[in-house]
Amino acid sequence: MTYRVCHVTTVHKQNDNRIFYKECLSLASAGYDVTLLCAGADSTTQDGVTITGFPKAAGRLKRMLTTSLFKALGQARIINADLYHLHDPELMPLGLFLKFSGHTVVMDVHENNSAAILSRPYLKSEVTRRIVSWVVKWGEKLALRFFDGVVTARPDISALFLPLHPVTLRNFPVLPDLGSLEDLRIEKTKPAVIYVGGLSRIRGIPQLINAFALTDAAELWLLGPFQSESFEAECRALDGWRKVRYLGSVDASKVFSYIKAADVGIITFLPVPNHITTLATKPFEYMACGLPVIMSDFLYWREFFADSALYVDPADADAIAACVESLLSDSALCSRMRERNLYLIHNEYNWQREREKLLRLYSELLP
Repeated sequence: MTYRVCHVTTVHKQNDNRIFYKECLSLASAGYDVTLLCAGADSTTQDGVTITGFPKAAGRLKRMLTTSLFKALGQARIINADLYHLHDPELMPLGLFLKFSGHTVVMDVHENNSAAILSRPYLKSEVTRRIVSWVVKWGEKLALRFFDGVVTARPDISALFLPLHPVTLRNFPVLPDLGSLEDLRIEKTKPAVIYVGGLSRIRGIPQLINAFALTDAAELWLLGPFQSESFEAECRALDGWRKVRYLGSVDASKVFSYIKAADVGIITFLPVPNHITTLATKPFEYMACGLPVIMSDFLYWREFFADSALYVDPADADAIAACVESLLSDSALCSRMRERNLYLIHNEYNWQREREKLLRLYSELLP
């Protein structure tokens, strides 16, 4: 018997790395009939996964409370899957409806949502943020008790739901075949330090750009979308922008080609509550391409990554510049980091190992 499973998101894009390239493709390759129900997506079939799109509501409140939620519910009922795998906290009401309608439901918690709320810029008031954070925290604890499975992206998130026996699927990369990656032949006169991911204030992008105004040792490559046009304009006005090569946004399948072309990977998130214990995807992608890494000096990151990286105060542009210069001036250290990072990626930090836990969960829920 071939089980039909449906992944649902009203927030993420249809080519989301975790949802599509890791989970959906892993399930499709294991023989499941997989549909990705995604707001704003183009309906198509890709790599054995049926992608079903529906209109995405404009604005968070409308998306969360009305339009997208009801459209997702309508499409989900048409698909009539054996298992629904939800990816956004706003889909908890949909999950409860599906569960009480007799379906098997799994919730995928990508981040510490209650902590993330505390740094959301669209909530202007500190009091509002704390109230919403409390509602999300207890809403998750209550709603997820009724679901059949909880999947998380990090051990610290799993710790929030221990009574529910969550499965931790860490965002380790699908290992690239480095030899088959497109050679981009990007001309550069200096070593390139690359940051890949969303470009926002809480991810320390202004401080990172400012750091490159203070050093001639390297240029900064930025790959990813800006949080807004106004923030992009603000970044382009910084003095360090003259040392920046903005690469725009590319499909997840092409990211490794850009990382491979760089010399150092960097991630200098600011110490907001949802960052200090996160296992962000990008350090592992840098490691998969054999890059030495510079990271924010968070205790959790220092303990987890150890000698795979150098650590720096993400709010201190001078310290970031000095760290870049120190690393690039020490070829022996760079070589040791490259060797260590490639070893760890191939032997532990890869999606091929994590996917077995996903397949085990599905086999238990759909025997």
